[in-house]
Amino acid sequence: MTIPPYAPSLVRLLKGPVYADSGDAWDLILRHRSSIGDYFGQIGLELVVAEHDGLSFVRRRRRDDDDSALADDGLPELVAKRELPYTASLLCVLLVEELYRFEAGSSGESRLVLDRAKIRDLIAPYLPKKTNEAKQADALDAQINRLVQYGFLRPIGTGSTELEVTKLLKYKISANVLSEALERLTTHAGTDAE
Repeated sequence: MTIPPYAPSLVRLLKGPVYADSGDAWDLILRHRSSIGDYFGQIGLELVVAEHDGLSFVRRRRRDDDDSALADDGLPELVAKRELPYTASLLCVLLVEELYRFEAGSSGESRLVLDRAKIRDLIAPYLPKKTNEAKQADALDAQINRLVQYGFLRPIGTGSTELEVTKLLKYKISANVLSEALERLTTHAGTDAE
């Protein structure tokens, strides 16, 4: 069996999103987009390449008539779906809102970078007041770390508190879903849900 030249990109895509700054993996995806798409299509996945956002990833195939609905192909889920805790969900919604605002402002910057303190400040109005602020900051950092694991945030350098809000969030939370989620989350603001 001959291993195709784009095999390293297949492996990278199975592990998570691939960004334009990923070097060879990104170049291979652009060069072999059709073959990679065909490969993933055989297992019910589709390759998404958003060159303008410098991002590529695989997701479950969508229906032709509705991009938000999954195709009914009879295949089992490749990855088990896990519901995010309230705080992580809230962070995702607030971060994608911040990302849309950043892109609309077109400050000339290509990526949104926030430090952990700013992210904690974004969510603070939606959380109940705690007497132990250090404990709450630690709990929020744990949720921020979870979003790093999921690829929604990327650390900038080693040991830095700065994180890039990745554009993957836009593809996971559409503008319509965002407005609905903001409405729901603001009605639950201040409740103690972790």
